[in-house]
Amino acid sequence: MNQELTTSCELLERRLAMMRELAHSLEQAQTAVVRSDLGGINGHTARQRELCEALRQLETEAARCPPRNPSGKSIWVQLPENAVSSQVRERWQTLTQELTQVEMQVDQLNRVYGALLRRAQRTLQIFLRVLASSANTYAPPKCAAAMVPSTFREVSHV
Repeated sequence: MNQELTTSCELLERRLAMMRELAHSLEQAQTAVVRSDLGGINGHTARQRELCEALRQLETEAARCPPRNPSGKSIWVQLPENAVSSQVRERWQTLTQELTQVEMQVDQLNRVYGALLRRAQRTLQIFLRVLASSANTYAPPKCAAAMVPSTFREVSHV
């Protein structure tokens, strides 16, 4: 029975570590958006996808892992009823408190990141509208055609 509880605590620790890494990745992705670092945004987005998939797999593993709660609640929420050791109870409570805090942090970071992305998208749309509306205002310079190599002119006419 203690082995089962230890396994449950280990699952909690793994989830906590993944959630911390997800929080760190969200923080770094926000920095990448502010710096307009497309490579950084793409890299962190890929890492976040990997972490979310790993968290889903961990959730599946936790659902199969004893001890099973008769209430049907997730092991992330409730201390297994058969935890007799005060050390196990303390460890469990500490882990669940930390996990709750990190989950709230990830939730907040995710909201801020989403807002940042929406603002960046609005800014991009403004620039695109300005560019599109100024296309008729400014004619290309007369020497622009002479500056373009002939191979590009041939391709553009195809």
